[in-house]
Amino acid sequence: MTDDPIVDTHQHFQDLQFGPYPWLDPGRPEGLEGDLSAIRRTFLPADYRALVAGHGVRKTVHVQNGWTSEDPVGETRWLAGLGLQEAPTAIVAYADLSRPDVGAVLYEHLQTPSVRGIRQILNWHEDPRLRVAPSPDLMQQDGWRRGFRALSDRGLSFDLQIYWPQMAMARELAEDFPTTTFVLNHFGMPIDRSAEGLRRWEAALSDLSRAENVAVKLSGYGLGHPEWTPADTVPLLSRALRLFTPHRTMFGSNLPVDLLFSDAARLFEALDATLAPFGPADRTLVRSATAERIYRI
Repeated sequence: MTDDPIVDTHQHFQDLQFGPYPWLDPGRPEGLEGDLSAIRRTFLPADYRALVAGHGVRKTVHVQNGWTSEDPVGETRWLAGLGLQEAPTAIVAYADLSRPDVGAVLYEHLQTPSVRGIRQILNWHEDPRLRVAPSPDLMQQDGWRRGFRALSDRGLSFDLQIYWPQMAMARELAEDFPTTTFVLNHFGMPIDRSAEGLRRWEAALSDLSRAENVAVKLSGYGLGHPEWTPADTVPLLSRALRLFTPHRTMFGSNLPVDLLFSDAARLFEALDATLAPFGPADRTLVRSATAERIYRI
């Protein structure tokens, strides 16, 4: 399986000498990722290639990496400026969909032809350390939904990053915008690995999977569970894969963030273990074909 090509649908680059990344500020309180000191460094295409060498990665999708929200198009321009051989195959950029000028922001992003979608992190949790969104109900707010409609009008997908209690709201949003493709990040972020926590995650994930315009990424294995092992995580990846089917499931390394919890090789080993019960056609879907279709690469 390691010889099959892979599309890595969730990776990040960062240049700390050039870009403003507030989330990597040493003075920022620890959040979901914990101590960031190991990845508080420049991470460029050459660094990424060294980590994934030998694992069959042929194309990548760069997902917005916490560049300052005061300059929402700056990261896209920087990525485009890396050059043809260095730039990612596709880009999921950032926009605050509640901004009145979101249409203009999207227009500027789309001046870079590799932009395929938008991510605005919506994670809301009672614990402030695990909270990113400014309120729990952004998906239901009229102003934000007006901005979301602008994605549909421009053929952009939406990378959906939420916890399981938000999945019912996300399913309603997906049903209200059936022509927009949603990509659930990090297999729904089951950060509570207790038996009850996993039961609720699975039930919510199953409900969300019934919206046919929602796909899922097998990525971010260590988020909220930094001591992850293949034994406790591969069964969860397998459950997400079976709920969404290979036609709506993709792989993402989440490098360099997941270096906080693992070496790169173990990420690919977990993917292989998840795909082992499946036939060649389904493995190809998860490793590359589904991503190529959804991100139009």
